[in-house]
Amino acid sequence: MPRPVAVDPRFGAELRRLRGQRDMSLRQLGQATSYSHTYLWELETGRKQPGGVDVAERLDAALHSGGTLAALVIDTALDPDTAGRLDWMVARPRTVDTPAVDALHTILEQQRRLDDVIGAVPLVGPTMSHFDVVRAALGSVRGELRDDMLDLAAQWAQFAAWLHLAAGSLEMAGQLLDQACGWAVETDNHEMLTTVLSYQGHRAWLAGDVGALVGLTRAALRDRRAYIGQRAYDYYQLARGLALAGEERASDEALRIGVDLADEAVEHRGPTPAWHYYRTPAFFRLERGLALQVAGRYAEAVEHFAAGLAGLDPGSRRAEWVGDYLVHLGLAHEATGARDDAGAAVIEAASIAEATRSTRLARRAVELERRLGL
Repeated sequence: MPRPVAVDPRFGAELRRLRGQRDMSLRQLGQATSYSHTYLWELETGRKQPGGVDVAERLDAALHSGGTLAALVIDTALDPDTAGRLDWMVARPRTVDTPAVDALHTILEQQRRLDDVIGAVPLVGPTMSHFDVVRAALGSVRGELRDDMLDLAAQWAQFAAWLHLAAGSLEMAGQLLDQACGWAVETDNHEMLTTVLSYQGHRAWLAGDVGALVGLTRAALRDRRAYIGQRAYDYYQLARGLALAGEERASDEALRIGVDLADEAVEHRGPTPAWHYYRTPAFFRLERGLALQVAGRYAEAVEHFAAGLAGLDPGSRRAEWVGDYLVHLGLAHEATGARDDAGAAVIEAASIAEATRSTRLARRAVELERRLGL
């Protein structure tokens, strides 16, 4: 039985590019791999996906591509115990136990990491399916286990909301955030509640609602117990909102606090909520660049964008969320008169949008391309 895999949306285009480099026809590649030329055409056009890492490895061997294609196919098979627990929970939601909750935590961690590799769109369906399992199980548990399930359910709702935000589905994201908020309140989970308020502020940013952006971000900042990395991000987000509202001095002060907290967050060695795994030095440099770009401090913004992009690990460099920073880098370059650099940034953003099938990012890239006359 084939092992489940997640396939990077770039797979088909990369296969076609590598075949072209070797000057091989589909029939010739089929003969070299024992795959039909029709199947290979379906892989290149995205009509089918490789059924396993072994398919990509065989293609790499025939194309002498050094594992390029295999790196785009990720084995997502769960270990037998986790898979067994999930199957049992789906069939008998009233029999949820602690190992089953642990299994769902494992799956959620895997989904978070996949988001950095293949983008939000391919993950929306699988994530919502798992979220439905969690919701069904939640209705049947009692006592201390219910608190554990509420915490887990809030995390699934928050992650699903993020995917919908990234995919441009703001209404559904709002519903999921409301659900996560309710569960966080029920368990008095101040970390999740702060995160949800921050995400609601981010949703307002995407919707262009400056008032809600500022108000919700300030609400997220009220609880000083929250993880310092979350507070650093929220001050950067607040700085953007205040800049858009024309409150320059307040924006500068929020940015100053954000920089100080980001420095502290990098040195933080205490407990960190699992969903904050991406709060890295490179991420904070990108956020600083974004706040500076929105505030009109374009040369400084370019400096921090460049440092943040250079500091990303290879697995994240082509992630969908990076494309948004590239668009803003392009805007900063345009404002400083560096049109060629702006063009390079938007072209890279557009290629990420195509690779991750992000229509939302693609629209943003097209808008900037038109401004630049590309």
